[in-house]
Amino acid sequence: MKTLKFALIGTSLALTATVAAAGQVGVVGLYEDGTALNDAAVAELGCDVQREGLIFAAQGELSPRLRQPGQFVVLDCDQSVLTLAERRNAVSALFTDGEAIAVFEGDLTDFQAPGDEDEVRERQYILKLGYYNNRDTDGREVALSTLDEKASQLDGHWTNEAYLNVQDAMGIPTPDEVVVIHYENAEVAESFRNSNSDILRDVGAFNDAHLTAFTYLVGTAVR
Repeated sequence: MKTLKFALIGTSLALTATVAAAGQVGVVGLYEDGTALNDAAVAELGCDVQREGLIFAAQGELSPRLRQPGQFVVLDCDQSVLTLAERRNAVSALFTDGEAIAVFEGDLTDFQAPGDEDEVRERQYILKLGYYNNRDTDGREVALSTLDEKASQLDGHWTNEAYLNVQDAMGIPTPDEVVVIHYENAEVAESFRNSNSDILRDVGAFNDAHLTAFTYLVGTAVR
């Protein structure tokens, strides 16, 4: 049951939040076996690091199945990284000794979640990859708004940090979205999920009604 709670909470509730800033081109990369992010290579691509972190758990299944990554990075770039082979190769090799599992590119909405280094490292992060069925887009928007409003009134609720409207991808079929959220820390996250079974049911119902596939990647940030 604990893993089910991981999987259900953290759906794409970012759409109804107040947008703080919009990036030019957003990139979310998932990697395995990497030891360090090459900051010089990131700068050479014309990108800034918005968030970098580690992944330690995955819930939900995509088709074809996504291998569990060990690292993630969220970038704000001044131009596309996936439209040219040279730039695709560069973004694939951003982590020393690391292999890119998947890279996603699109319009990045940054909700700006400030915090000092220690605070950021304490957070529990969840990245959600989702594929919508588009059977009821109006109903989906209403459900998102309702869920977001309900969650915002609860102690310890998640914070929407970034939303990527995916337009291109490498490694797996292109999802509709990648959503980045965080909780203050793992203890707060667990307490929230244990205390709010009703909203977990609502999120589960949303996923059943509006998504064909999704996965949640749970981790922490290093910066």
